[in-house]
Amino acid sequence: MRSVGRRGFMLGIGALAAAPLLPGCGGADDKAGDHVVIVGAGFSGLAAARRLADAGVRVTVIEARDRIGGRTLTDTSLGVPIDIGASWIHGTEDNPLTKLAQDVGAKTVPTDFEDFILVNRNGTVDPKAAAASVDEWHRIIEKLDELSGDARSNESVADGLVGVANLDDPLVAWNVTSRIAGEYAADPDQMSLRWLSSEGQFKGPDVILPGGYTQLTQHLAKGLDIRQRTEVTRIAHGGEKIQLDTSQGTITADRVIVTIPLGVLKAGTVTFDPPLPEAKRNAIERLGFGLLNKVVVAFDTPFWPKATPMIGLVGNNAPVTDLVNGLVFAGKPLLVGLRGGQAAWSRESMSDQAAVDELITAIDAPKPTGSLVTRWGTDQFARGSYSFIAVGSSPDDMHALGEPVGERLLFAGEATNPEWFGTVHGAYLSGLREADRVLA
Repeated sequence: MRSVGRRGFMLGIGALAAAPLLPGCGGADDKAGDHVVIVGAGFSGLAAARRLADAGVRVTVIEARDRIGGRTLTDTSLGVPIDIGASWIHGTEDNPLTKLAQDVGAKTVPTDFEDFILVNRNGTVDPKAAAASVDEWHRIIEKLDELSGDARSNESVADGLVGVANLDDPLVAWNVTSRIAGEYAADPDQMSLRWLSSEGQFKGPDVILPGGYTQLTQHLAKGLDIRQRTEVTRIAHGGEKIQLDTSQGTITADRVIVTIPLGVLKAGTVTFDPPLPEAKRNAIERLGFGLLNKVVVAFDTPFWPKATPMIGLVGNNAPVTDLVNGLVFAGKPLLVGLRGGQAAWSRESMSDQAAVDELITAIDAPKPTGSLVTRWGTDQFARGSYSFIAVGSSPDDMHALGEPVGERLLFAGEATNPEWFGTVHGAYLSGLREADRVLA
């Protein structure tokens, strides 16, 4: 039976065996004269640049933002580092990010997702009822796993839930929303039933970085030629050289690795000349790109159980499904609210104050001392959070997205990684993959 989700918590299902890392490749000497341009300074771009630069290849990273990190972003405005993009290393055993964190001396704190309470508008849900809802979730996900094997390409997870889950039960509805929309950043009606939980998992706990992902990005970027505030508008790849039209002028390269998010590829803000092959264009169209946003609220003193890592919000149209206890990983009384899928998209236009007020009202909390609200969907250089396998798509589309166009135009990013999509380590490994392709 396939394991379910990167968190996999409350399921008791073993993770898939980790694939070995790509070995370093030879052939650097005859590539040393080439100029490789990498579009995007997120984890995939930085991973590729680091490997190529260490092999002696001339590398330039161009980044549209005024910072590096892509969809990882560590904010310190509340007095402690808070990752308001990607936050966790999902599974520590054989995960390349574990080694990277060790190399920089980054502290990690495990998140025990099984240690949680549920609350609704009447207060804390009876622990026995909460535990029973988890047992029911076990049954639901096992049934979905059975159904997925024979599911047609046009069947959604929502189709699979019909007759399997009583979504009129608030506790069942919370489990479905938290475990699916909160995990994949998409709703059941968008997601392919056939490919639900097809991604791999590393064994070991999910850990959070109290010092933030910035520790890792800064380490990868050390000594690299990174040009920020340089937005690519056109990539002409039909000649012997590749020409990139950017907001800072034209750049010429022997090879280019494109690592921009799937959401940006979908928006078509970068023109490829000649157009990308049909298989790649179809993959871009079919694959899903989800949204997971955060509302962070800080307080003078905690009014929740100090040692409980997770708090679930039960109820129709709750502003977030889950709250992460900042005392556990940051030592500060703050709560990190998570909302995914349509619940996130529908609130992108809310003001910060309205978003905070909505959450404070839902949890009957005092006025916060500080707050943060993310909007990755309307971020022009992200246009969402991470990819998922949508109805009508398959892992083959992720493979097609990652295929090079000729020998000079290459693609990386979490959405090009059929096994590890939607994760930072998936992005990182895809960058190593393409760097090794250049070096091979």
